[in-house]
Amino acid sequence: MEEVTFSRPPNELSCIIGNLFTSVEPPCDLCDHGRTTDLVITGITHSQNYGRLTIKTDCCIFYGRPEDLAAVMTGRCPKGGCGNG
Repeated sequence: MEEVTFSRPPNELSCIIGNLFTSVEPPCDLCDHGRTTDLVITGITHSQNYGRLTIKTDCCIFYGRPEDLAAVMTGRCPKGGCGNG
């Protein structure tokens, strides 16, 4: 597992989130006792790996297999409508 820091506009980030995860899980271990005030999304990626995406005001941090994020960020939206990837 590695951390990858990146920035994307909100409309593109919405598409990335939808294409990165096949299922999401509550990040309870990070939210207990106010350990984070960021938006945190955890779940299973399309390649069946665990991933965590933290959305901060100035950047995003993906914790997981870098190739999972790269596949989404360098590809095109599978729905074909938005043009993001």
